[in-house]
Amino acid sequence: MIPANDILGRRNEIKDCIAADNMDEAMRRLIDFIRDFFESMEDEVLLLSRDYHAVLKMERMRLEPIEQIERLKGHIANRVLATLKAALHQIEHS
Repeated sequence: MIPANDILGRRNEIKDCIAADNMDEAMRRLIDFIRDFFESMEDEVLLLSRDYHAVLKMERMRLEPIEQIERLKGHIANRVLATLKAALHQIEHS
C-alpha cells in the first residue's frame, strides 16, 4: 500500500504549481503522479496535457485574444484540479 502522505504530498506539489501559475511544471508533475499511482487515468491526463500544449501554441501564434487564452488556461487548471480530486476519490472508494 502506498503511504497516504506520499500521495497527498505529491498532490499538494501539483496544487502549489497551479497556485504559482507554473502550469508547465504542474502538467509534468501531474503526468508523473498519475503514472505512479493511478495508471488507469493516464490517457485522460495525456489528453489534458495535449490540450494545454494546444493552448500554448495558440498563444504563441496569437490565434486568439489574450482574454480567451487566459480563460482556456483557467479551464485547464480546473481540469487538473478535477483530475486530482477524481484520483483521490478512487483511493477513498477502493
